[in-house]
Formats: sequence, structure tokens, C-alpha cells
Amino acid sequence: MEALRVVTLGMIQGLTEFIPVSSSAHLIIVRELLRWEDMGLSFDMAIHLGTLLALIVYMKRDWYKILTRDRYLLFLVILATIPGAIFGFLLENIAEAYFRSLSLIGIAMSMFGIVLFAVDRLSKHNRSLESIRIKDAIIIGFSQILALIPGVSRSGATLTGAFLCGFKRSDSARFSFLLSVPIIGGAGLVSLLKIFREPSPSFSISGLFLGIITSFVFGYIAVHFMLNYLRRHNTNIFVYYRLILGLFLIIFSLIKG
Repeated sequence: MEALRVVTLGMIQGLTEFIPVSSSAHLIIVRELLRWEDMGLSFDMAIHLGTLLALIVYMKRDWYKILTRDRYLLFLVILATIPGAIFGFLLENIAEAYFRSLSLIGIAMSMFGIVLFAVDRLSKHNRSLESIRIKDAIIIGFSQILALIPGVSRSGATLTGAFLCGFKRSDSARFSFLLSVPIIGGAGLVSLLKIFREPSPSFSISGLFLGIITSFVFGYIAVHFMLNYLRRHNTNIFVYYRLILGLFLIIFSLIKG
């Protein structure tokens, strides 16, 4: 039973991490609907390491260029990481206790879907990543704070921030994915160390690593899909999905509660 749970959650994490529909929300939704035990925020963040590895492998050429030649872009990635890292550290306990209800997820899913639709529609989408400046990195970095609320979506928040700055959709996705490496890496490693120090009775270490491997495989697929999809399409399909799922969760919560 544990293997089924961790493989399912790893697959969902991998498929939804880089698509603007909120991976953390989907992990919570599946557990609630299937009545699985909540393995906690630490488990959720730890299996993010699989998608992190998938992203590094897929974008290895980008990272090689950044680390060897484009130090300015590296500086901007680090700068944009700071707001999310600070607020994530300060609000971790609050997020664990209060940000995991289906009703809140449904509201966040719906409302931020509308925001994503409006900003995508109004943006000029005429800037390339080569034109990014400090102001843009700060705007995108602060938008990432919203992702602490499950249902908002880290990729959705950073895409919206990039759209506000006028970047092309595919370039917005590239910066969003680059930005996810330090924030996911930091949170994932902290959670992994916490799990090793205080093992959870909800899952085994072998089960955790099975979830990480699964999220790596499906995360790689999702990165490839998203970068190619946004070269030719807008984000409407994700907005429609968010609105339908958000409405379902709100109704489900009202009926249940």
C-alpha cells in the first residue's frame, strides 16, 4: 500500500510541478479524496527533489552557460530567490497548519486562475530573457511568495510575474524553471534532513526515495511539455482546468462540511 501511495504522489508531483496548476494542491487533493494519511509538508517538499533533479538534467546546457559565462543571470536568479526563501522560512509552520484545507485550495485555484488569465491576456509578450533586469527579477521573486498558498502554484505565480514584465511565454517559463532550482533545492534538502533526524511513522525512507524517483521521471516529461507548449500556446487551458477544479473543491468542501 505504501508503494502505491508514494508512486501516485510522486507521479502527481512530477506532472504538476512545472505546470501552473499547483503541485502541492494536487498532493493534498488526492490524499483527501482517497482518504490517505497526510504524510506532512516535509514529505511533500522532499519528493520535490525528484522534479528538481529532472529540471537540472533537462536544462543542463542553460545551467552550464549561466555558471560559466552568464553570471549576471545567475545573480538575478539568486536575487529573485530571496523573497520566497525568507517568507517560506518565516511562514513554514503557518503553511503546515492552515494552508492545507480543500476550501482554501479551491478558492486560491479559482481566483489565481483568473489573475493568470488576465495578466497573460494583457501582457505584450515581446521581451526575451536576455533583456531581464534587476527590477524584473524583484517583481518575479516577490510573486513567488504567493505560492506558499496551495492552489496558487509556484510556476503559475512566477509565470504571472514574468508576464507582468512583458516577457514571452517560453522565456517566462525558462526563468521560472531556473528560479525553481534554488528554492526547491533548499526547501527539499531541509525537509530531507528533517525526515532523517525525525523519521515519520507515515512512510519509510525507501518509500520516500521511490517517490523521489517517480517524481523525477514524470517531472522530466512535464518540463519538456511545458517549454514546448508555451512556444505556441497561451495559458488558457490551465486556467480552465483551475476554474473547474476550484469550483469542484469549493462545492465538495461545502457538502462535506
